[in-house]
Amino acid sequence: MNGESFGPYVLHECLGAGGMAIVHRATKEIGAGVVREVALKRLLPQLANDKLFTEDFIREAKLAAQLDHPNIVHILELGEVDGTYFIAMELVRGASLVQLMKQAYATKLTAPIGVVLSLICELCDALDYAASGRGIYGQPLRIIHRDLTPSNLVITDEGRIKIIDFGVAKAMSGKFMTNTGMIKGKLGYMSPEALAGGNAIDGRTDIFSVGVVAWELLSGRRLFRGINEYEVITKIRSGEISPPSMHHFECPDELDAIVLKALARTREDRWQDAASMRAALDKLRPHFRDGPPQVAAWKESLIPSERPIRVETKTDVHESPTHVRSLAEGSIRQPSESMEITGVHSLTDERTRNELPSGRAVTDDDDEATTLDAVISGPSSESRD
Repeated sequence: MNGESFGPYVLHECLGAGGMAIVHRATKEIGAGVVREVALKRLLPQLANDKLFTEDFIREAKLAAQLDHPNIVHILELGEVDGTYFIAMELVRGASLVQLMKQAYATKLTAPIGVVLSLICELCDALDYAASGRGIYGQPLRIIHRDLTPSNLVITDEGRIKIIDFGVAKAMSGKFMTNTGMIKGKLGYMSPEALAGGNAIDGRTDIFSVGVVAWELLSGRRLFRGINEYEVITKIRSGEISPPSMHHFECPDELDAIVLKALARTREDRWQDAASMRAALDKLRPHFRDGPPQVAAWKESLIPSERPIRVETKTDVHESPTHVRSLAEGSIRQPSESMEITGVHSLTDERTRNELPSGRAVTDDDDEATTLDAVISGPSSESRD
């Protein structure tokens, strides 16, 4: 695959593969001998003629393109080459959180309290922005993720957290409203109301997922694990949830309380938004001042960084003779209305632009469902965690 042309891109090593798409590191000449390095996510060939999957793929890019936040991966281009749809994304140097957690478990090293606080605070910032912030043109976002798992979170070499996949996100307004009644997301991180399906989903479902991630980081083990789906669902709905301090003796009572409130089974009893949870975490920051440098050191101790590949040089990248249709090229982190003038809307009829499907159910296996580590460039490029 190394060196194969795909429209204006040259494909390099595979970064990950899932049931819907495959991702490669790719390069594209953007002028004056400068090359842009991206993570190129392409719809699998067998799905190219499947309208449901195509609409899901396009919806993912249109949702993510609205988001402009340092803790959310940026979308650079949405396009189509000879019937194959693709998304070009920011290439992130780092490791997925699930890789780090597995390595920490293998070495019996729980994450320092300050590192956990730094990561969860940044995660809350990103979710607060997506749910209650405004895009670069002032449009309200009102987007929830619904699939927050350690596989969808990257710790960069600089010690920042980034959300890498809004592929099953649900926009709460306008033409991005998804159909209801479909369970999506990986089972062990889903809220009780998400398991129930239907319309009862709002930003508090992401709070529950954040609680699961925080609990697992602190405890060094899975929270909801079972021999089959029924057992996992039963534990989510009614299983005992011990405080993280039972597994991490340095965890203060105040942090126990914050995490357990995020894990409340009744959403009215949870933190009502990410900003409220962040405010509670901030009260602990004077005692745990760790930030990106300490997070980077923790990440480096588990999975050392690879030296980034230098790409701002002259290259022999060749333009492909194949037909390329750019649907939203360049800086497309903008509202859908401005994307439409570049041709995105021509891919779907008026009905599908307003009622995009929510897609197939995704379930959990013993470790975690197949993941697409879509934008990670690091020493491990596992397609299954």
